[in-house]
Amino acid sequence: MQIERHEIRVFSAVVEEGGFSRAAERLNITQSAVSQALANLEHKLDAMLLVRGRKPELTEAGKRLFSFTRTVLNEEKQALDDIGRIKSGALSTLSLAMNSMFNRFFGRKLLLEFCERNPLTRLKLDVAPSREIVYGVDQDRWELGIGPFQSRMPGHFVQTPFFSETRHLVVHERHPRFKAFMAKPESELAQATLLTSYLDDATKRPGVDRIRNQVASVWEVSDLDMRLALAEAGMGVTYLSDRVLAETVGFHPIESLGISALERPVGLYYKRHKALSESAKRFIAICQQEFS
Repeated sequence: MQIERHEIRVFSAVVEEGGFSRAAERLNITQSAVSQALANLEHKLDAMLLVRGRKPELTEAGKRLFSFTRTVLNEEKQALDDIGRIKSGALSTLSLAMNSMFNRFFGRKLLLEFCERNPLTRLKLDVAPSREIVYGVDQDRWELGIGPFQSRMPGHFVQTPFFSETRHLVVHERHPRFKAFMAKPESELAQATLLTSYLDDATKRPGVDRIRNQVASVWEVSDLDMRLALAEAGMGVTYLSDRVLAETVGFHPIESLGISALERPVGLYYKRHKALSESAKRFIAICQQEFS
């Protein structure tokens, strides 16, 4: 046995309106249709729900069913309201992470435009190292990731490239071994500290790909400005995007090494088989318009 949604609506209207005729007006159906629906419901339940009179009165069975109908109809209304608010952005959350370079040059403009278009959408933004973002999107920490694509991206990612960047290994002219770096970079690098945002676990990459094997030590510093300050103070060498390098003073590329320059496409990515939220779709559209 199953109670139909139409029967619930008719029964609830009769109780709330206090009669069959007013219930019919509210539902925009005939009074005979109201009477028939209620009779069918009582027959189905094998129980009298209303004591007919000038104003119908609920029986004990009717009181229990009316409690049920209010729960069902209230939940239905709440669900429809929530869906409407989600479509308008009110209950949606944009969850994304971008690397420091992208945030520095594009994050402000893109997010301000998104927030102006979607003022009711909640925002969860993290600025994180590129490789950490890849792992985070894969583990559902963020819905969208933006930054340089890694040489080994998960096969189940959708990738949308925006532009290409070259990351240069650089040393600041204030480094105490600056001249030696310019003259004999390979021998100097073996004694140097690499300032980087993040290096994944050594077991995740073949030995030939491990930059960590070509330097004396690694300092992981996620904040770009702090890395710049440490490198400027001569604490180590670091990688800088061509965009960042163009706006800084005193940093010089370390040439002629196999790891001197790393070229990467930069763009947006997310998991292929996971349905995107409305907020993610809207942000992607803004990015595509910006970089098309």
